[in-house]
Formats: sequence, structure tokens, C-alpha cells
Amino acid sequence: MISENWKVMVISMVTQLILAVLLHLGMQAPAQLRFLALPMRLSGVSQSAATVDALQQIKPLLMQKANNFSLQKKTSLIESADAAGNFDQATSYLAINFNSGEVLAEKNMAAQAPIASLTKIMTAVVALDLASPNEMFTVTANDGRVEPTTIGVVPGQKMSLKELLDASLMTSANDAAQVIADGIDAKFNQPGLFVQAMNVKAESLGLKNTHFTNPQGFDDPNHYSSAEDLAILTHYALSNYLVISQTVSQDYTFLPADNNHKQFDLYNWNGLLDVYPGAYGVKIGNTDAAGYTTVVAAKRDGQNILAVLLGAPGVKERDEWAGELLDDAFSKLGVQPAAVTADQLQAKYNTWKYWN
Repeated sequence: MISENWKVMVISMVTQLILAVLLHLGMQAPAQLRFLALPMRLSGVSQSAATVDALQQIKPLLMQKANNFSLQKKTSLIESADAAGNFDQATSYLAINFNSGEVLAEKNMAAQAPIASLTKIMTAVVALDLASPNEMFTVTANDGRVEPTTIGVVPGQKMSLKELLDASLMTSANDAAQVIADGIDAKFNQPGLFVQAMNVKAESLGLKNTHFTNPQGFDDPNHYSSAEDLAILTHYALSNYLVISQTVSQDYTFLPADNNHKQFDLYNWNGLLDVYPGAYGVKIGNTDAAGYTTVVAAKRDGQNILAVLLGAPGVKERDEWAGELLDDAFSKLGVQPAAVTADQLQAKYNTWKYWN
């Protein structure tokens, strides 16, 4: 008699083969089954019965907080070709009314694109679904080898999830993100589970143009998202996870040395914090393929705007363009532009210090 595990594995393999054929033919798989294809797209091999069991174990945890937010694009929205601003040079962008979801400005908002460390917004969401902020994670030798942006985690030392999120979201530490992923994999005794959970979560949130292959945002042909999906993800993260909304609004935090780890100075590399009036997050990133990317949110005169900008050529352009995009969106709601200057941004950059 075939064991239950073998039954699950055979059913999974047959299902994934069918889904793979559909994808190859350019056909869309049923939404209810699409998440089963994610590990195959990620690794190129079938799931083991153990992976299926682990995914089923964590799926209820990933589904606890439903997403009921969607974007509302008016037919009268001015097309991107008519946009007046340097931000129109970005690969894609989107600005929305955070409260209503109304699209106020956009260019290629549904286009798939590399997103760099904006990935860590999903890393934080999934981590908080699967572990508590006070849960301790032990740094492995593998974690200590991750580059390039790091805080210098030390193998054998321990850090809480909250501390690792501070490092991942503020300083964009790739090694901290790896500690989280490896720690979750170890917790559920399944290598690679964390990245698969990121994709299951993306499906559950209705992100149509998103797929992950790593928790940091390293360039990979199968690692991408869109301005639209990132806006939905960020709204979800800020609305449902107090730890995330509090962390991304901090300009600096200090983790003192204790019995678990060395000290860490964590600067937030979001150049618009404390520069653009009312800015309270969210995340920046850059890689060779993605260029410079940002998700930034600001509240002014009773209005709340969330903006996503992808594909800027440099740090200053990214922050200048994002500031202009916020101004453009606020002006459509009757709020005067803030008109952040290059000198203001440079003064902020000069306050940053780089050490581990």
C-alpha cells in the first residue's frame, strides 16, 4: 500500500508537470493551484514530500492576515507620457493615495522588473508570520559569507528577529536577511522553505507580477516584482505589522553589545527620512540590474501618499525623483510641493557613517 507521503509526492509531481506544461504554452494556471508551481520555477526540480508537508504546515501562518486592499485607477488619470518631472526618467513608478488606493501617477506600473533590496519588505512580512520578534536566531558560517551590504554578523552569535529586521530594513543588511531565512528553514527543518514561503505569500496577496529566489534581492532572472505589486505589498506590511512600520520610520538605532552579540550601529539609508516633510519610510535598494530603487511613504496636511520608483541611475537621482513624485501626488490632492533640494539630500548623506 502506498504511504501517505508517497501519495502526496506523486500528486505534487503530476500537478507540477501539468502546471509546467501550461506555463510553457503561455497559459495561466488556476489561481488555486498556482502556488504549487512556485518551488518548481525556483529550483527547476520537483518538490519532495517533506517540502510539501512543511509548506502545508506553515501555510495557515502565512494566511492569518488577509489582504483586502487594491489599487483604483481612474480612467481620467494623466498618462505617463504627459508627466512633467524628472521622475519620468525612471524605469517605472507609481504613487497612490495610501488610504483609498487611488492611483495618482504611474509609469509601467505592472511591468516586471528587478527590485533589489525592496525584496526585504517581503522578507520581513514572512519572517513575522513565522516567528515572534523576540525569537532568537543563531548566526551560521553561511550567513557570515553573504555580501556585499552587511553589518558583519558573527557565526555562533545570536540575534533576535527584531534586531535582524532593524538591520535588514534600515541598513539593508544582506547577512541579516540570510540569518532570518536560514533560521526559519532550521525552525521548520526544511532547507529553502523560507523563499518558497515568500512566493506562497505573494500569491496569497494577489501579487500578479512577483517572484522571489532569495531573501535579499540579488539579481536573478526569476526574481522580480512590479511597482503595482510593491505598492500593495508595502501597504499590507505597514497596515498589518507594527514592527515593520516602527522600524522603517527610524533614522538610526544602536544595538549594544550583550551576551549574545557584538554592538551594531544601524543607519537607515532612506535619504528622504527627516528631509522630505512627513516621510515615515519605507525601503531603498540597488543592484546592477535594478539600478536604484525606493518605496517611500509620507503624510502631509491630512494626506497619506505611498510612492514606488524603480530604475534610477544613482542615489541622489533616486531620492530627488522620489521627492518629486511625492510632490506630484500631493499636489493632485491640494497639498503644496515640498521641493526637496539636492543640497538638503547631500547634507543628509553626510551624516551617514559606515562601520560594523
